[in-house]
Amino acid sequence: MMKENNRMFFLSLRLLAVMMFGASTFVCAEEGNKTAQYSKKETFGNADRKTKNVRLWYNEPAPNNNTGWVNASIPMGNGYMGVNVFGGTETDRIQITENSLYDWGEDRGLKRRGLNNFAEVFIDFGHHNITDYKRELDLNEGVSFVAYKQDGVEYTREYFTSYPDKVMVIRLNASEAGKLSFTLRPTIPFLNEGKSGTVKAKGNVVTLSGTMHYYNIKYEGQFKVISEGGEITASDNGTINVVDADNVVILIAVGTNYKIDSQVFLTESATQKLAGFPDPHIKVTDYMNKATAKSYNELLKNHQKDYKELFHRVNVDFGAEEPTIPTNKLVDAYPEGKFSTYLEELAFQYGRYMLICSSRKGTLPPHLQGIWNVYEKPPWSSQYLHDTNLQMAYAPVFSTNLSELFESYVDYFNTFEPRQRLYANEYIKQYNSAQFDPNGDNGWSGPFWSNPFNVPGKSKVAGFGTGSWIGLLFWDYYDFVRDESILAEKVYPVIYEQANFVSRFVKDVNGVLLANPSSSPEQKLRNTVGTTFDQQMFYENHHNTIKASKVLDRSDNKLSTFKTQLPLLDPIQVGKSGQIKEFRQEEYFDDIGDPNHRHASMLLGLYPGQLINDDTPAWLDAAKVSLQKRSHETNIGWARAERIAMWARAHDGEEAYLYYKELLSENYLHNLFNDHRGDPLFQADANYGATAGVAEMLMQSHDYVVAPLAALPQSWSEGSYQGLLARGNFEVSAKWSDGHASKIEVLSKSGELLKLRYPNVAKASIRNSKGKKVDFKVINDDQISIHTQKGQTYVITKISAIAPVIAPSNLKIDNNSTPNKIGLSWDASADAKSYNIYYAGDNAPRYELVASDVKSSKFNFDVSNLKSHDQMTIKVTAVNADGRESNNGTTLLWLMP
Repeated sequence: MMKENNRMFFLSLRLLAVMMFGASTFVCAEEGNKTAQYSKKETFGNADRKTKNVRLWYNEPAPNNNTGWVNASIPMGNGYMGVNVFGGTETDRIQITENSLYDWGEDRGLKRRGLNNFAEVFIDFGHHNITDYKRELDLNEGVSFVAYKQDGVEYTREYFTSYPDKVMVIRLNASEAGKLSFTLRPTIPFLNEGKSGTVKAKGNVVTLSGTMHYYNIKYEGQFKVISEGGEITASDNGTINVVDADNVVILIAVGTNYKIDSQVFLTESATQKLAGFPDPHIKVTDYMNKATAKSYNELLKNHQKDYKELFHRVNVDFGAEEPTIPTNKLVDAYPEGKFSTYLEELAFQYGRYMLICSSRKGTLPPHLQGIWNVYEKPPWSSQYLHDTNLQMAYAPVFSTNLSELFESYVDYFNTFEPRQRLYANEYIKQYNSAQFDPNGDNGWSGPFWSNPFNVPGKSKVAGFGTGSWIGLLFWDYYDFVRDESILAEKVYPVIYEQANFVSRFVKDVNGVLLANPSSSPEQKLRNTVGTTFDQQMFYENHHNTIKASKVLDRSDNKLSTFKTQLPLLDPIQVGKSGQIKEFRQEEYFDDIGDPNHRHASMLLGLYPGQLINDDTPAWLDAAKVSLQKRSHETNIGWARAERIAMWARAHDGEEAYLYYKELLSENYLHNLFNDHRGDPLFQADANYGATAGVAEMLMQSHDYVVAPLAALPQSWSEGSYQGLLARGNFEVSAKWSDGHASKIEVLSKSGELLKLRYPNVAKASIRNSKGKKVDFKVINDDQISIHTQKGQTYVITKISAIAPVIAPSNLKIDNNSTPNKIGLSWDASADAKSYNIYYAGDNAPRYELVASDVKSSKFNFDVSNLKSHDQMTIKVTAVNADGRESNNGTTLLWLMP
């Protein structure tokens, strides 16, 4: 009988969900989800995309404490607020964050407090004897819900945070009329000398308001209860009681008097930064009035139209079946290798979900904890750190097809950029006065950290390359979407003025132009000269500025200087371990600093930059050496996430996948929040970064060649994805089995020239979406180019599989007394018919061919004409009977005597 009752209970929940959300979105626990569920019919490609059901679910509420917040609560958000839902039955707790509610002041000798918890909201139900409990976050729908039974009555709750309507919406339901009773209790946490406020209830509205005194921030939250049936009573203690209702909708709107305005950063007095800005009561009341005028279904429809248009652009499927165990057990089982592939799919989409929640036009961008914070003194104050963490927050924004979410940072940057121009004047005058322009035409300098109210001057922790790293984000915005109006209005002014600053800041040191002073982010050696971090970022920004000027046909007066300086910025130095140096005075890899440091700043030209790629194979091999020597010792979440992408760019899917597994095994909590380093300490950057890393494994375009499945691990031997975005505004989909692509589709959204790389692609069938053959140019067997038409989809099928050529190994120098010759030997490749020998002298980006069609696994290398080099990297590759060369080779570094 109990089993039958459970079945009827879940059937009723399914019916309720269908009424609220539409078919195929609610999957009951009793059914077990034996196969993956889909919200659309299963088809492949861009025209009618399948979306695999991805969700987090649990069979118990989150514990009502801060450990429960970080480990088990369900996060939601709409840019205007971040929300964590606990799903309790006796009392539900909803914690609210508003990203401008900032505090500051002396704390243990440091001026650091940071983002403050906006509100703790409690809904008291008094349900103690519950059965059949379940709570869920449905990523496909952007809706969370709770369901359980109490005394034979079925209770359900639905929660969503709407960006279009700027409110949170909660719907409470009971299966029997008149059975819904509760007390709504919004509260203000951390009231003290720095924060004052009151909570008042009147009619069906609770108003929470007050002041954060350091910056004189006025804040307000309104909570409106709309009941069908029953009785509503407001109490003097700031609560609302609902008795015997049928169902209830609660609307929540919050805000402060903060504006994204340059005044905030240019005003020195803390209490005057927001002077003249309207009281938040005006806008919060407007949000509430407009939302109240709409029905629940209208609010839900608005939310899902907005949310789904973003989220459903991309789908990934690694062949996993949806597991029957709740997410907390799924996470716990992952280190043992159980149900792993589904969690890998889920974590990828979860990072996209978090970015949709936390980065919306008109709101502040995501900070270190995204848009969520429960503390009075959060970790690192919930700041924006521009030496990797902010950049990692936006790492997936373009590749996973969410480009417009970058507008949040564009607006924020434009407000603090005038302050950075003032700093630039100071720094040029201080460090290179001969280049100082007294009229203030010195560009802008990059910050290390910032918050909604302050952007300080130079920090010796990071180096000046942070500005050019910001510029790289702006360049990517154009490079992916290829909208010239965005380039002209939003991108070019930023990167041009950053190049202007750099051009004045660098100094001639032995014929090259170097940053002085210079630091590599958070390493021990600081205020040195010409770190690889600074030089690579300067080079990337100069290069992109010149490129942008050509697109826009600009002739600004500093462009000739940038062109002259570009080859002198000297971005790559190869050390005696064969590594890319982090510091110019470094010889061997572990000479300076921490060899296992969380930052791998010398490799930013590999990722997220474009400097190191397949067209610079010698640098790519040196980057692999640095990655290998950085090792797996770090337990920092964001560092592991960054390594996923870096190894993917090095075309090593197995190493990238190993870092992904380590991240999911050791850093992901039960609600998939990233545990920064095992405290638990939530930091959102690894969530975003992991998503970007997986995207790089599945598709790359940083050298302007679209490369599907560029770093596919064996564990994902069968699968598909749809909708990843490549530079040039190409939307790419792929389907594969046994590790080989059976179909690739590319939607040309801007009509750009498509360069496509995949083994044997030149021998494949290439047609448009109507089945008509497409003309293309063959670069080689593995690369083609197509002059595309805007809006046309190109379908590649019948791709012949190849067996990768096994590379030789264990290259070494034999003792050889012959003058001017090096005796080389290596372990033979089973695939090799012959070998090719290459070398790259000193810091050269590319190899030169020494000899081809070498039949033996030994070779005497004549170096008599190469004495101008101090060192060189020698590489041997294998060539099979079909003439195909191994992707990798065996290398060694030889120091000239």
